[in-house]
Amino acid sequence: MAQRDVILNNLCGLQNSNFEVCDVKVFKDREEWYIRRKPNALPICNNCGLAYEFGHHSISTVEIIDQPSGRLKKIWKVSRAKIACPCTLSILVERLDFKADHHLMTKRFVDYIEELLCTKMFTVADIARMFDLDYGIPYKIDHQCLIRLIQHHVLELPENIAVDEKSSKKGHNYVTIVSDIDRGQAIWATEGNDKAALDLFFKVIGKEGCEKIKTVSKDLWKPYIESCNEYVPHATQTADKFHVIKRLSEAVDGVRKEIQNDKLLPSDIRANAKESMWIVRHKMENLNDYYLPKLAELEKTNAGLYRAYLQKELFFEFYKFLPSESEQARNFLLAWVNEARTINFEPLNNFCDYLIRHTEMILNAIITRTTSAFSEGINRKINVLKSMAYGYRSIHYFILKILQRCGTLGQNWKPVPQ
Repeated sequence: MAQRDVILNNLCGLQNSNFEVCDVKVFKDREEWYIRRKPNALPICNNCGLAYEFGHHSISTVEIIDQPSGRLKKIWKVSRAKIACPCTLSILVERLDFKADHHLMTKRFVDYIEELLCTKMFTVADIARMFDLDYGIPYKIDHQCLIRLIQHHVLELPENIAVDEKSSKKGHNYVTIVSDIDRGQAIWATEGNDKAALDLFFKVIGKEGCEKIKTVSKDLWKPYIESCNEYVPHATQTADKFHVIKRLSEAVDGVRKEIQNDKLLPSDIRANAKESMWIVRHKMENLNDYYLPKLAELEKTNAGLYRAYLQKELFFEFYKFLPSESEQARNFLLAWVNEARTINFEPLNNFCDYLIRHTEMILNAIITRTTSAFSEGINRKINVLKSMAYGYRSIHYFILKILQRCGTLGQNWKPVPQ
């Protein structure tokens, strides 16, 4: 064989196969590589894997996309035989070891796409644009790759975890996400946001894994509390600061809405409450010169809403207490509740009831100094995932993408051994 042919076969990875390159044509937008079976090689049955010695039924050409070596699309035009192997009662095509199982692509091109997706630098849409492919092809490759990887994924036992929920679509198909606080990574995700969803995580890690858990940071969702009480009663349960502050902000905004919608109040007071929407939703230190005069106007016009806003600002001082000052923190919290009740608005009273019901878990955030702030970063990443995909039809694919983008799934990707 000429040296030129050896180089071409090596470039295509055909040196150990039954096929060889017989011609190459280059066009403005593509390269066409013509590939045929070697003269003395026998076709291999695609079903039984044995060589077929009695000729072939017919020859057809199949086009297979290969990994491009530059900007030009690379297409292999492979002469493929059909054989009547005795292993079946039908005509079969011969085996092409270099072709991917589920796509008209070479295995090495599929491996390359998988590797790019596992770097977390490219999305499925990026791959489709880069290689001029239909969106469904890299999507299927990615999904199949993640399914293969999750079957061999090792779940490292955590000590401090954060539990949160996220929806794959707005208000639908919730997913429970468990993150390792020490590693700052999502380690588990499963469908649902009920007790059974978190129970499944504890069952997977087993008794040994449950005994290793020291703290659980979460929003105070009752099913999660019940699950933790059953499987990790020894662990310290802490109320996630982000969710407590979020609930407080919603309560103060609820006070604003109550004033705005009260038709018994003068119209100027109701209008002032409506204009104050962006004021009450921000911390005072973040208000710019435009909003500060409006805050002074709010004090004169809406004393109740202004007091509720000041109570919200005061609550941030609670998280400045040190672990050694837990009793002072408790007294501060009870005093804050008593003062907030004097404002006498239903949304704020409901938040006070929430604080009283979960006082110990909220105080545990001070005592343990654990924070799941990084889990909100994970939530932002998930929001980006959802926006890039315009939502996920398959919740199972959504779960796999969370573990890939926010965890370690695919971090040590390797091609499937040939």
